[in-house]
Amino acid sequence: MSKAKEAIIRTDCNGATVCDEEEDFLAKRGEHEMGSMIRTTGVLVTIFLSGSSLIGCSTPELSKGKAPQSVSIETVPLSPTGTGKTSTASTETYGNDEIVESQHFYTGPPHVLSSGKIAYLTFDDGPSESTSKILHILKKFGVTATFFVVGADTSEGRALYKQIVAEGHALGNHTYTHDYNRIYKSPEAFMKDMRRLDQLLEETVGYRPDILRFPGGSNNHLSWKPGGRGIMSKVTSEVKKEGYQYFDWNVSSTDAAAPVQAREMIIDSVLSASRGKKSIIVLMHDNTYKTTTLEALPIVIKKLQAAGFHFEKLKKSSFTFQFLEP
Repeated sequence: MSKAKEAIIRTDCNGATVCDEEEDFLAKRGEHEMGSMIRTTGVLVTIFLSGSSLIGCSTPELSKGKAPQSVSIETVPLSPTGTGKTSTASTETYGNDEIVESQHFYTGPPHVLSSGKIAYLTFDDGPSESTSKILHILKKFGVTATFFVVGADTSEGRALYKQIVAEGHALGNHTYTHDYNRIYKSPEAFMKDMRRLDQLLEETVGYRPDILRFPGGSNNHLSWKPGGRGIMSKVTSEVKKEGYQYFDWNVSSTDAAAPVQAREMIIDSVLSASRGKKSIIVLMHDNTYKTTTLEALPIVIKKLQAAGFHFEKLKKSSFTFQFLEP
């Protein structure tokens, strides 16, 4: 008797069910998903909850002053110091004549190679009202991390960019607007939005990052509506050509899977997905309403340290995990 083939059933960002043969699926994703094994007569079907596909998807911007009613990982508007008023990212457009660079060059702090079991904590969508609290926890444990930030051109936003760098952490570009319909229209639209944030960061901290994370990750399907099914392949190729390195994640905290995820779920998700890995890139979010992320962070750090991990910030030459390779 011939051995029955194995199949993988997974769910993508849009909730669609996709079935791959085991060899193709594992080659693309790696054996990093959690799942349950269900045996039937002569056929083994593995049902995986794929953190790489489900987490990192975002929804429209949060309403000002209101707690979110649905899943969202957008940036909470910051108040300019002393005003008590909120400020959102500008929607003004830049003329093509203002984009003068054709190749990106990194001018930030020097990069140092490392070894051993490494954990890269990453926080998306800040700065927010949680940023200082995250920084306080990291400082308490002597841990460095990476903040993939969006545009916050206010006095408070600029102060938080400076604080992140001053305390030894890395800044990464997460686009200025984080607006899917805007940034994923074309590679040119993406680069324009990203360079706008580059300019703000250079003015504020003195250099432009050479690392980035795509809103929704490099394989998100929400980009298909504005840019078509092939838009992410085009965008990833463009950013690589321009000298940037992009990072997805191989460990999700699942803090974007609910408006406020349970603290224990965040902790368990990180620890279970970290087992058996030497290098982990952990996805978390810097968002005012993600209070349980703050509660879970100290426990996550202590338990990963107990498992033999040390913490570093991402740099262009670091271990990377990419859902979609150009």
